[in-house]
Amino acid sequence: MNYIRFLFLVLMLTSCVSIAPSTTEKATSKITIEHDSFKNQTWIKTPLYLSRQGFTDTFPVQLSLRALYKAEKLSFIQLYVTSSNVTWGFYNSANGEDGMPLGFTKIDGVVDSYAGIVTAEEHFGLEIPYGYLLKMSEKDWSIKVYGKRNEGVFILPKTITQSFVEKIKCFEEKKCM
Repeated sequence: MNYIRFLFLVLMLTSCVSIAPSTTEKATSKITIEHDSFKNQTWIKTPLYLSRQGFTDTFPVQLSLRALYKAEKLSFIQLYVTSSNVTWGFYNSANGEDGMPLGFTKIDGVVDSYAGIVTAEEHFGLEIPYGYLLKMSEKDWSIKVYGKRNEGVFILPKTITQSFVEKIKCFEEKKCM
């Protein structure tokens, strides 16, 4: 029964969020730059994408890269992740595929139900240093998330990281605002 619920959950997720673009050109065109003159800050954000490893994926997540600039200086880069499952994972840490620990920030936890299926949605952020983002942009990058009750591996496609690096460079060179 849990397997059927999980398959239904995956189908729900795939209908709500787009998959990662196949080219950096497509990915770059969807990245937004939002400036708030009242706070003197700028957000650079990718859309929310579904990260999948094929039909047998057991840890599908939604993810988005975002960078915050305050007074035109990079404050941080964060990988925003949403995990939906039929049980809580209580996630609290993550490592890149090379073993590097990533700063972990719990953002939110939401319980929802649809058609008699209860889902636990956990939102968290992973801090990505700029130099590490450059390394991640060389290939599809695996990240493992650890929790008290669950753990899982997901892929951050290089089309997303490469396009994000390009947009950051464009912004810092003042070629796109």
